[in-house]
Amino acid sequence: MRPHGRAQVDRTKPQAWAICDRCGFLYNHRDLAWQFQWTGPRTANQNLLVCSRCMDVPQEQLRTFAIPADPEPIPHPRVERYRVDNNPMSPIGIPFGTMTQAAGVKAAFDSNANKPFAFCAATFTSTTGGNTIGVNFGSSQDSIVASSFVATAPNNAPFLGSGTTTWSFQGSAVAAGFTVIANGNTLGTVGEVLAVTLNPMTTYQYYQLVLGGDNVSSVAVAQLTISQAG
Repeated sequence: MRPHGRAQVDRTKPQAWAICDRCGFLYNHRDLAWQFQWTGPRTANQNLLVCSRCMDVPQEQLRTFAIPADPEPIPHPRVERYRVDNNPMSPIGIPFGTMTQAAGVKAAFDSNANKPFAFCAATFTSTTGGNTIGVNFGSSQDSIVASSFVATAPNNAPFLGSGTTTWSFQGSAVAAGFTVIANGNTLGTVGEVLAVTLNPMTTYQYYQLVLGGDNVSSVAVAQLTISQAG
């Protein structure tokens, strides 16, 4: 009698034989099954009839998943300031100044201009001698020529709590003896944006914004952005 491999023979109920496409052994056709494999988000028939010993589990690494849409953002988020916390001496320079209260001087350089007084660089009682917020760009080699600056007041207060005040934008090669580059007066409105274009001429390592005070009201800056010429 001819060898029949792993196929079963029943003369009363004959069954078709077939060769496993993978191992080549002889089986009853009914005992072979189609091999499927992941092809993207669904499985596809590989057109292979194989025995149970040769049947592979579809490889999950070949499967792709439909990524769901991002959740809707919440209104008025209050997120951790990771950029400032993880890298306080970042390429924006080293913040300095007298507005060390509320969220401190670094808060004026966290790339978030829309925030309330409590999250800003502030001084609770301003001084008539000047209230400063500025940047030290690190060394004489890192000095820049400033072409413009934008200062933003808190979204719930003006720069000076009592209203309009004077401002002065200054530069220096050292941490003293600052030169006035531009000056003027604020409008005294809530969330005021002070955007000033400068006539760049001199390279400075230190830049600062000086706001006038009255020895009574608070003074605060939500954000100070200094742009480099060229």
